[in-house]
Amino acid sequence: MRAAVTSGMALIGATYGLARFGYGLFLPQFTQTFEMGSFAAGVISSSSFISYCLSAVIASRIGDHPRRMVMCAGGAATVGSLGVAAAPDLFVLAISVFIAGAGAGFASPGLVALIQRNVAPARQENAQAIVNSGTGAGIVAAGALMFLTVGHWRLAWLTIAVVALLATAATLRADESTARPQVSDPLSPRMPARASELGALTWPIFAATLAGICSAAVWTFGPSIMANAQSSGDNYATLAWMVLGAFGILGATAGKIVQTWSLQTAWSITCVAMSAATILLGLGPGAPVLAYTAVAVFGATYTAMSGVLIVWAVRVTPGRAAEGTIVLFIALAVGQALGSATFGLLQGFVPQGVVFTLAGAVGLLSLTPVMTHQHGATPALPQREGHS
Repeated sequence: MRAAVTSGMALIGATYGLARFGYGLFLPQFTQTFEMGSFAAGVISSSSFISYCLSAVIASRIGDHPRRMVMCAGGAATVGSLGVAAAPDLFVLAISVFIAGAGAGFASPGLVALIQRNVAPARQENAQAIVNSGTGAGIVAAGALMFLTVGHWRLAWLTIAVVALLATAATLRADESTARPQVSDPLSPRMPARASELGALTWPIFAATLAGICSAAVWTFGPSIMANAQSSGDNYATLAWMVLGAFGILGATAGKIVQTWSLQTAWSITCVAMSAATILLGLGPGAPVLAYTAVAVFGATYTAMSGVLIVWAVRVTPGRAAEGTIVLFIALAVGQALGSATFGLLQGFVPQGVVFTLAGAVGLLSLTPVMTHQHGATPALPQREGHS
């Protein structure tokens, strides 16, 4: 069991924290090497979120083959990272970032199934929470890698590829259930859900998309504005990224506020805090206390917000909770893709502080569905953390 959990956490760290979210951390170096503008940077970042959506859809169709999903996750992260490391031009970089981002969409459903069939039922919920913390751990690792490979970003991405490959191999090796009859995968319902069954998710989809748009500002451009605002440049931004990841690990438990309060309260708290953190970072990227507080709050509340989305899916579509969760996570990624491209374009016309303020305002708009439709009125249901 321990091997399955440890390797699963490593795979989530490699696919999410490194291959997917690592782009934003290394963006200042990419910008210098390839001489790209903010719009191109935003479009490339959005492609990573789009590939996540596509791979999540594919994963939902092959849910009865978790080992295959793990191989797809590790393969995409490895190949994409190798492409980034060897990219001779902006076009190859863009394609590689797209491929690398797909790994995360395969990793989550595959690992949920592997944990289910390798861990005793009484320990599964805790195991899933530990695996989920891999995102924050991966972000911290990305920051450490940045420090260790100063001025050599290609070496850093080659290392990411190796880490993804090793994590994939370890995860497959830790799967001790291959000789036993396979349990049905929780993300692969017996029959595909009809649109009418997921129709109740209309407002949650709207909220998740707006939250995704808001979060894109920090994920894509946070390190850049911090690096440009301080004389210490990359080191200042890298340490902030590690703080974000560390608090993201803590944020995995913050989603439990929904167990104490209503879903409406949980969503409101996390989205307001995430929006405020986004605005604060845009207003004071060069002020260490303000900026580091902002990224810490963002890391914790983003992770908690994704946990609230899972509970929302469970409550609104209890018979199709797994598919509902996938839909909401895709909506979150679509919002991130839209936000990355839009904010990248806006930075060519307005100050970055204004862009981050607009992003925070969009995040506050995500409260509208909750205020209008009281989905949090029912008792809290047990939740399993996701890997977003």
